[in-house]
Amino acid sequence: MTSRAVKDAWADLKRLKQEPILAALIVMIILITVYFVCWPILKVISFPQLSDYLQLFSNSRWFQAALNSLFMTVISTISCTVVAFIFAYSITRLNIPLKGLFRFITLLPIVSPPFIVALSYILLFGRQGIISKHVLHLNFDIYGWHGLWLVQTITFFPYAYAVINGVLKAGPTNLEYAAYNLGATRWQVFKDVLFPLCRPGVAGGALIAAMNVLADFGNPMIIGGNYTLLPTEAYMQMAGLFDLPSAAMLSTALLIPALGLFVLNRNWVGQRSYVTVTGKETSLAPYPVPFYVKWGLFSFCLFVTAVILAVYGVLFYGAFTKTWGYDWSFTLNNMSYVFAKGKEMFNSIKFALISSIAAALFSLPLAYIVQRKQIGINRFLDFLAILPGAVPGVFLGLGFAIAFNEGPLVLTGTSAIMIIALMFWNLPTCYSASLAGLQQIGTSLEEASLNMGAGNFRTFKNILLPLLRGPFLSGLVLSFLRSVTCLSVIIFIYSAGTSVGTISILGLVQNGAWGSASAFTVVLISIAFAVLGIARLLMKEQGKSIGL
Repeated sequence: MTSRAVKDAWADLKRLKQEPILAALIVMIILITVYFVCWPILKVISFPQLSDYLQLFSNSRWFQAALNSLFMTVISTISCTVVAFIFAYSITRLNIPLKGLFRFITLLPIVSPPFIVALSYILLFGRQGIISKHVLHLNFDIYGWHGLWLVQTITFFPYAYAVINGVLKAGPTNLEYAAYNLGATRWQVFKDVLFPLCRPGVAGGALIAAMNVLADFGNPMIIGGNYTLLPTEAYMQMAGLFDLPSAAMLSTALLIPALGLFVLNRNWVGQRSYVTVTGKETSLAPYPVPFYVKWGLFSFCLFVTAVILAVYGVLFYGAFTKTWGYDWSFTLNNMSYVFAKGKEMFNSIKFALISSIAAALFSLPLAYIVQRKQIGINRFLDFLAILPGAVPGVFLGLGFAIAFNEGPLVLTGTSAIMIIALMFWNLPTCYSASLAGLQQIGTSLEEASLNMGAGNFRTFKNILLPLLRGPFLSGLVLSFLRSVTCLSVIIFIYSAGTSVGTISILGLVQNGAWGSASAFTVVLISIAFAVLGIARLLMKEQGKSIGL
C-alpha cells in the first residue's frame, strides 16, 4: 500500500469518527449483507467434499447436463439477441405501424411467471394442442432442446431488448447521414457506423439474456423432457433424492459461468464508452431504408408478436375450459379452484410486497453512501449490493436452505426466510434504481443544506428523499413484479404454510391440470399488470417513467 493510500484511508477513518451515525449505519449494512448474501454462498460452496466435485466429471449424466447448459446458453442467447435487436431497430428506426403493440409484446414475458411460455407451448403444440392436433392433425414430440430453445427465446428476448432499445434510441442519426453523403452503401453504414455505436448495448443485452437463460429453472422443468440441465439436476438431487451435497455441487457448477458472465457484463461493457461528441444535438429522422428491408423487418416483428399473442391467448382460453383437449366448453371452475387456493395467492402478494419494500428501503442508504460518501470502501459496498445479481436464483435459494436450517438463526419453514431471500435477490434492482437517481441529482443542494447547518441525516431526509421518490418507486415496482412471479429462489425454501402461486402453478402443470394452471397464471399476470398500471399513473404525475 502506498503512502498516499495510507493517508487516504486514515482521512476516511477520521471522517467516520466525526459521523458516528454514518459509521454505525455502514457497519450494520455490511454485517447484514454479508450474513444474508455471502454466508449462504459460502455454505453452498463449502458443503460438498472434493470427491463430490470430482463427480461432475466422472458422472456422465451430470457432465452432460453441464455441457447442455452451456449449449442452451449459447444458442438461446444468440436467438434472444437477434430477435431483440430486430425489435429495437424496427421500433426506434423504422416508420412502421403497430409500434405500440410491439412494445406491449416485449413487456408481457417480463410480468409473467418465467415458465409460462413453456406451459402455453404445450397447450399449443402438445399431443392435445390446438395447433398440433386440431389444426395440423399431427402428433410430434415438442419436448427437448428444440422446444426449450424456442421457449427461452420468447421468454428472455425482452431483457435484451430493454438494453438494446435504450442504446439505439440514444444513437445519433447525423453520423449515418454523413456516411451516406460520403458515398457509403447501406450495408457499409450499418456495419461500420450504426452497429459499432450500439455494440455495447448489444453486448450488454446478450450478457443479460445469457445470465437469465443459464439460470432458467422453470422452463427446463416443464418442457426440457429428458434433456438434462444443471438447474433441473440440482433440483432433482435436492427434492427427489435428498442428496444435498450433490445438489450443492451442481449449483456451484452453475454459479461459476454465471459469475463469469456477470463480471464480463459489469467490467467490459460497463466501462467502455461509445459516446459521440457531435456538438449541437440534431433531431434528424432516421435515414429511410429500402422497401423490402422495412416491411421484411415489420413482417418478422409481426410474426413474433402473433406467436406471443397466441402463447398468452391460449392461457386465457385454457383458464375457462373444462378439460383441455377433450371438453372445450366454458366453465368458471378453474377460477373457483384459484380462489380456493387463496392462501397461496395471498402469500405471493404478501411476500412480494414486503420483500420489495424492504429491498427498496435497504438500498436507499446503501446507494447514498456509495454515491455521496468517500469512505474508502465504496467499491466493496457496491460489490455487496450487486453480488446477488450474479447468483442464479436456484443457487441463492439453496444457500438459504442450508445456511438457515441450523443455529444461530433458524428460519426454515417460516415466512421470514421467503421474505429475506426475495429481498436480497431484489437488492441489485433497487440499488441500481437508487444509484441512478442519485447520479442525476447535483451536489449543490446538499452542500447548501449542510452550509446552513443541517446535518447529514436531515439533509438526506428533507432534500434527497423527496427527489428520490421516483427511483424508489421504480425499484420497488420492478422488485414486486419479479417477486410475485419468482420460482427459482423459493423452490428450496417454501413450506406447506408458505407456498405461493408459482409453486402451485408448477405442481398443476406437472400433474396435467392445464385449466387450473392457466387460471392461476391469468390471475398472477392480472395482478402484475394492475400494479404496473398504478405505478405508471403515479410516475406519470411526477413526469417520470417506470423503466418498463
